[in-house]
Amino acid sequence: MNFLVFGNQRRLTDFYIIRIRSTMARIYPERLPEYVQRDPLRSAERKVYHALADLPSAYTVFYGVAWLDRASDGARDGEADFVIVHPDGGVLVLEVKGGGIGFDASTAQWVSVDRYGHGHIIKNPVQQATESKYALLSKLKNLPGWGDRWITIGHGVVFPDIQASDLPIRPDLPREIVLDRKHLEDPAHAIQALFTYWARPNHHPLRQDGVRLLTDLLARSFTIHTPLGVELNDEDERIIELTEAQMRVLDLLAFQRRAAIQGCAGSGKTMLALEKAKRLANEGFDVLLTCFNVALAQYLAQRTPDDVEVFHFHGLCEAMIEEAGIRAAPPQDRQEYYDMFLPGLLLDAIDELGPQYDAIIVDEGQDFKEDWWIGLQSLLRDQEQGVFYVFFDDNQNLYRGVDHIPGLIDSPPFSLTENCRNTKAIHHLVARFHPNGSAIRCIGPEGRPPVWVPYESHRELETLVRQTLHRLINEEDVAPGDLIILTPKAEHRSIFKEGKRLGNFTLTRKPPTEGDRIIWVTTVHAFKGLERKVALLTELDPWAGRNLATLLYVGCSRARTHLIIFHNHRFDPARKFDGH
Repeated sequence: MNFLVFGNQRRLTDFYIIRIRSTMARIYPERLPEYVQRDPLRSAERKVYHALADLPSAYTVFYGVAWLDRASDGARDGEADFVIVHPDGGVLVLEVKGGGIGFDASTAQWVSVDRYGHGHIIKNPVQQATESKYALLSKLKNLPGWGDRWITIGHGVVFPDIQASDLPIRPDLPREIVLDRKHLEDPAHAIQALFTYWARPNHHPLRQDGVRLLTDLLARSFTIHTPLGVELNDEDERIIELTEAQMRVLDLLAFQRRAAIQGCAGSGKTMLALEKAKRLANEGFDVLLTCFNVALAQYLAQRTPDDVEVFHFHGLCEAMIEEAGIRAAPPQDRQEYYDMFLPGLLLDAIDELGPQYDAIIVDEGQDFKEDWWIGLQSLLRDQEQGVFYVFFDDNQNLYRGVDHIPGLIDSPPFSLTENCRNTKAIHHLVARFHPNGSAIRCIGPEGRPPVWVPYESHRELETLVRQTLHRLINEEDVAPGDLIILTPKAEHRSIFKEGKRLGNFTLTRKPPTEGDRIIWVTTVHAFKGLERKVALLTELDPWAGRNLATLLYVGCSRARTHLIIFHNHRFDPARKFDGH
């Protein structure tokens, strides 16, 4: 059995004995906020946080706490980098200072020295820790239920980047209250020693009820709920910045008239296609920006200037056929109508109307069939030198089209290997469904892990989705327009049909234009090239589709910051693609 011993070791009756358990301390917050994780000025606090998280389970640790207390001269505030609580040991208040540490006795000024040798003036860490300790003690004495407890409460300073043995002893800074980088390698022993230093024979144990009082006081700083929508907005702003950084690719390709740009889901292909179309239009080119999906074409049209013509491919065919006045009886087979009939009549319309464009930009080019490129090339006024750009991802080929463009773009594709759409947590899942996923780097924020939700019946799935919508929108402040429900099933096979009510929300199978209670539901296929902050991927069952890996690759990558996956309990995609 292992023990920690506090107090005067000459008197066994004064020992404070704490049993160590194998589990770790309870720490607030359990996960460092994103702004702390990426703040270079908080690197020292992060080191201490991770060290203290490894303390035995009897400890409770509070990071970044603040409080207000009434005093005779008015309100008095207090704050501490860390407060450590133990039912037998008492309370410790720690102040953290990173970098090298210096003190100028002539000016009584403390400095932190960075890795470049530059000094930065800092507050007196000992004074900060001492004031925080007494402010906290005053606050505790005023708590209902605290009574006349006489506990051990001490303070210390943590310098995680230096060796404390090199620090000169000051009257207010004995080495016993200093923790350095070596102490953080064995935090349990270091904290034990600090408690022992402050312990006195007349001090009483804090006990579990005292720990609860302190937790009720200090943990409130962390349990004040930040709506998920606020966190997602912060992460999303960073993703947008990263996506815009991809524009440098166009600068590299500025003098190429024809290029194929291949990129994984989230590599910014659509943003690049938009920007290329805008640049060409500004240079006086007549530009066509086209894609396969209707919804993606609507999205592109909203973000391009009026002098860029935007069509989904079959809409382009129908518009030109109508303008040319061509009449022909369509086939009964719907697939034949789109694959052969419309592309064939497009060539007839071009013969009648002539070429229309100086430059053509194709987004999601992997969905275009080989014969369709002939019609697109024929739309160029200069079929040999006209500008032609194709952006594609050969791992999103849900429609099994061709992977190359013979005779149109002969140079090897330019590859984008950075995912800048998704958080790292979503990317790690998406990469599992990509044949070269390990080579793709994600440069987005960490984010939260995707959520897997099993269901047993259609009724249970409907209930789970309704409850999720209520929580996200009504409790977490996620805007309905930032959310999409995706399904691999067409409307006639799906339970999520046009006009269906889920609680206070109404589903629509078309891109919504307005309404704070309207939720867009569409197929994974129809949403290719588009994205939302939050995606609910639903109706995953053993009959979801033949090419499940590609379906999951496309569907999961539509979520920029938060992904929830609803799957039949008999069919767990997570286990399936882990090789189980």
